[in-house]
Amino acid sequence: MQWCIKMKRLNFFRELDRRIFTLKKKYGENEVKILVRLGFWSFREFFKTLFKQISHKIKKLKKTHSQDDRLRIAISVSGGAGDILMFGLAVKELSKHIGCDHTINMSVMNPKQVSDLRPIFREFPFISFSQNVESYEAYSDELHCDVLLRMDRCTIPLYCNDRMKRKSPWLAEFYAQSKEFCIKYHIFFENVPRNHIYLEQWSIVNGVTRVQQSDQCKLLGIDYSTSTFLAIDSNALDVLESLNLTNSRYITLQTGIHQYWGTFHSTKIWLPRHYAKFVQLFHEAYPGIKIIQLGSSKNLCASIPGVDLNLIGETTLDEVAAILKHSLFHLDGDCGMVHMKRFLNGRSIVLFGTTSANLFGYPENINITGLGCNSWCEWVTDDWDKKCLRGFEEAPCMASITPEMVMEAAHKIIDSLKEYSYETIDCNIWEEAIADFIKGRFGNKSTIVADVFNKNGWDLACELRENFDDITMFRLDCKFDSFSKAKDLGLKLEYGCLYNISMADDSCDVVIWQNGDESEMEVKYILKELFRILKPGGALLISGVAMDNDILAPFGLKNTLDKVQAFTKQVIKV
Repeated sequence: MQWCIKMKRLNFFRELDRRIFTLKKKYGENEVKILVRLGFWSFREFFKTLFKQISHKIKKLKKTHSQDDRLRIAISVSGGAGDILMFGLAVKELSKHIGCDHTINMSVMNPKQVSDLRPIFREFPFISFSQNVESYEAYSDELHCDVLLRMDRCTIPLYCNDRMKRKSPWLAEFYAQSKEFCIKYHIFFENVPRNHIYLEQWSIVNGVTRVQQSDQCKLLGIDYSTSTFLAIDSNALDVLESLNLTNSRYITLQTGIHQYWGTFHSTKIWLPRHYAKFVQLFHEAYPGIKIIQLGSSKNLCASIPGVDLNLIGETTLDEVAAILKHSLFHLDGDCGMVHMKRFLNGRSIVLFGTTSANLFGYPENINITGLGCNSWCEWVTDDWDKKCLRGFEEAPCMASITPEMVMEAAHKIIDSLKEYSYETIDCNIWEEAIADFIKGRFGNKSTIVADVFNKNGWDLACELRENFDDITMFRLDCKFDSFSKAKDLGLKLEYGCLYNISMADDSCDVVIWQNGDESEMEVKYILKELFRILKPGGALLISGVAMDNDILAPFGLKNTLDKVQAFTKQVIKV
């Protein structure tokens, strides 16, 4: 801005000198005429500049006014990828309840995180990102926000105006109750993050998990059953092809923490020698399954000997998501990739020591707590994550978790995996007959139907609603009023990604996919995901998607072309 002002001044004086030179050449030594002409020119330039400024202000006001119909929400967040994912879950649920058109700007403390986090929220078109602005005065000037919230474990209200209260009574109530909580438990928010220990103790006593802390007033209804999200970029699937992982079985592990932590050593990390021993035991038990090591930087992650593929520092966040998505399980400490794997609808073996498994652990994971200490110690001291509170060179909480204990957990996951075959149950169904086909095959009100990215999904879902109670639609382009519309119609609506659908394995009786224009490679991964959520014996209906037999061959299917193709998933016991 200062540079622009200097340039404008310089140009003005250059033009003034040119004018004086021209007038002297024209009027010689007649100073009166020269001054009169300069006066007229200065007067004209002044009003020209003034007119430009007024026009600019009017345009800016018009632009601002044109956006006034949208409520502007600013949310300041901090932490690593795992924290941002959990905050994002709260933001997603918050957006559903607002009840008016809105935009959300999420800002982070570290400017490097902005580019890293955009991929996580790519399916939310109403969310934008910026570097963190601490004061609400600065936010009001730069972002013209109507409400400012900070998410640091809990949701902390910082600022709101009357416009927010008028446009969204629900958000006004959420703001008021959150503020009341923060006043009542003010000690949680003083001297942050050191006082997180008080919030953690309160959460454990009251049965509140980490994923629920941002919903301290329980108005969002977040729990472990809340639909998660994490979009996978189709371009990132190329990494699976290039690493020859498309048809491979593999697990992933990590030996470090996120790159913004800035340390190689942490009491949250399992010992490298334990990792090396586990790799040896796992290869002996499962020689056909690869082990892939992930990590942000070789300066922050210890390389483990014996892994099949070391990708430390060689992948983008999008590529990490694609690799994690298709791993059999992920092995890690209490770190961000565990949360990513969970948001990708997968399982992890998580090793807890300095943090609480009761607070941070997910029920679908195998959570192992070390026996070297009687309690977790997060934020008991400022350097709890750098060195052992009891003075040991190796934190006994993590050192006491043996490779054999982790190997036992690995057996439980690997041995519980199922293999499926797929077969065609019907072909060439007319689109108009899709509802009749489903009603005829599943005449049960409790049947679970998932409709993924169907352009005509509302009409079809409403027709099916007459016969079935549980219908979930997944969309990328949800409008602010779509969720209330779905609720009024007795339907469920979620944001989604075709490569990562937020539903559990074997959870749907019927899955419908219509009108896709994806490439051959993309269809292959989409089919894998659709079959993942389909129950054994369930029906997958596909219409308007180009598929040849090369795509279907890995699933043991053949394409008979035309109209809707229906497939079923059958279990083959391993």
